[in-house]
Amino acid sequence: MDALTLTRTTDLDAPASAVWDAVRTPAAFRTVTRGLLRYPPVDRRADAWREGETVSGWLWLFGVLPFSRHTIRLASIDPAQLTLTSDEHGGLIRSWVHDIVLQPLDDHRTRYTDRVTIDAGWATLPVTAFAWFFYRVRQARWRRLAPTLATSKADAAQG
Repeated sequence: MDALTLTRTTDLDAPASAVWDAVRTPAAFRTVTRGLLRYPPVDRRADAWREGETVSGWLWLFGVLPFSRHTIRLASIDPAQLTLTSDEHGGLIRSWVHDIVLQPLDDHRTRYTDRVTIDAGWATLPVTAFAWFFYRVRQARWRRLAPTLATSKADAAQG
């Protein structure tokens, strides 16, 4: 089967700069994926993602099922365009190219888009079905996280 592309978009109640700051951190990754997957190489990491870096290790589905050794390469981090692209692979997944694209709607709201192109050979369809569920939950968590990001950004600007 050929690769499939999935796109999901949601609006967040936080300024684009606050969402962008969070998108670039393993802490936000852990927050929005908690319970869906666990990736020990970033469990204790506090520094921001760096363009060109590669992280490899076991990926655990739902935090308990070892799925595969998984590699994430931060292919592009573009603050001018508010886009981050990871190029990933491991196990059944030949290629998982994930774009996060932010678009400011106004000073207090951001359109957040996940676009992922998946090639998992014969397993592309079921892996894409999981991705649909995964990104639906992730974006719900981003919506819950957004007011906290907005408050933190406002507090930092005042302090």
